Amino acid sequence: MNEGIAKTIPLLTEPFVRMGIYKTQEEALKQLVLQHIELQIEEARREIAHFQRKYGTDFEKWTESLVGRATVEEEDDWMKWESARDMLESWEKVRAEIERCNV
Repeated sequence: MNEGIAKTIPLLTEPFVRMGIYKTQEEALKQLVLQHIELQIEEARREIAHFQRKYGTDFEKWTESLVGRATVEEEDDWMKWESARDMLESWEKVRAEIERCNV
């Protein structure tokens, strides 16, 4: 492990242990990372919900309806919506991997 990281992690996690919020530094780090991931997942879901409300349908059906007729705004929204879907999938995979860690 990088020496800087080895020094930094205890500095950042020890206050949580000392205050009794978490039992160990490892648990503190894992839970803090999971909390950050949850925020990212919530943000991606909000973005997806925004586009579902805006266009009144799901991504797949909307994508089919755009073929050969999309406006510039719709193309921009399509890229943002697709990106939000990709990010949601990625964050959910990372969350699952971290949840499996025995810390």
